[in-house]
Amino acid sequence: MKKIAFVVQRYAENINGGAEYHCRMLAEHMAAKYEVEVLTSTALDYNPWDDYFYACKTEINGVTVRSFRVEMIRDEVKFATLSDRMKRGDADASDEWIDQMGPYCPSFVEYIRDNYRNYAVIIFFTYSYYLTVRGLGLELPNAILLPTAHDEPNINMPIYKEMFRKPVAYLYNSIEERELLETRFGTKGIPSRTGCAGIVVPSDKREFMPERFKEYIGNYVCYVGRVSIGKNYKELNRFFIEYKKRNLSDLKLIVIGKIDEGMKLFNSKDIIYTGFISEDEKTAIMQNANVLINPSKFESLSLVMLESMACNRPVLVNGRCEVLKGQCIRSNAGLYYMNYFEFEEALNYILENNESYEQMCENGMSFVKDNYSWEHIVDNVSSLIEEISG
Repeated sequence: MKKIAFVVQRYAENINGGAEYHCRMLAEHMAAKYEVEVLTSTALDYNPWDDYFYACKTEINGVTVRSFRVEMIRDEVKFATLSDRMKRGDADASDEWIDQMGPYCPSFVEYIRDNYRNYAVIIFFTYSYYLTVRGLGLELPNAILLPTAHDEPNINMPIYKEMFRKPVAYLYNSIEERELLETRFGTKGIPSRTGCAGIVVPSDKREFMPERFKEYIGNYVCYVGRVSIGKNYKELNRFFIEYKKRNLSDLKLIVIGKIDEGMKLFNSKDIIYTGFISEDEKTAIMQNANVLINPSKFESLSLVMLESMACNRPVLVNGRCEVLKGQCIRSNAGLYYMNYFEFEEALNYILENNESYEQMCENGMSFVKDNYSWEHIVDNVSSLIEEISG
């Protein structure tokens, strides 16, 4: 059995960031065909990359995990100064900037330099962090990049332009992500596959709800993900409060996810924050919601959007994100908006038109089953691994 490795910035069962969760699910499913290891940092929190876990070798759900010590906590003042220099095109700041970007784990770089031959392929998750930039900088002959890239300002920095030429192959999350890298960084012609995230369709509807949310069953929308500026949650917070002012209804917004430190939000009795909850609780809340809302402007793929479809629920997404908009159009399982008034109109349409609502639910379920079953994803990723490793 061939041995493969995944590289990701954080890895644990209680970490629910999009890329980290995606990596964990893919690693666990690929373990049916390969001996799988994950190479990661000791960080629990991405800001400022704490040294939380022990640096050790352990096992999580059948996957071997090697964690490497975070040797420097990010200096936010220094990082901001370096970021300003990078945005002005100062390439001399690149090395220090990526070290501050973190998680700074020089022992990982040493390990992979000495041991890359032990793996048929090494799949690097997420283009932007230290582990990927330093790992790909070694120009390994078996390095595959799963970039989770979107059209954000940082992607245009010179350090990344150079890095995108290093992988021998690519795994893309979506058509839009592939087109972005092909047109901007010339990756067309490099071996690749599109589609590397699977979704499990719940076998039944979970009627139970966490006790404190039972009163909201049947009349709420939900948001799942980090409550952060980067995920554009503040806009959803503002839009929903405005919606409640303009529309007489008892509709609530349930927010599932960790709130970033320092986030300033408008308080409302109609918005309920759950914090981190179990997968069963999350699934139950999504299955009983009217609609899932994703306000993010920057995504390479929205797993929670696909999970909502698998829960037989439609989606409402930010049309300024080409990936979310594209998924919405291809699935015909929801609507997208460009501003507040379109948000209000789209939400009311979904809530008030039963026939269209049921059709969106049906379309979403079919879209997930046809394109995102784990059997299909494992075969797709395996075909690239075999092409590269021989």
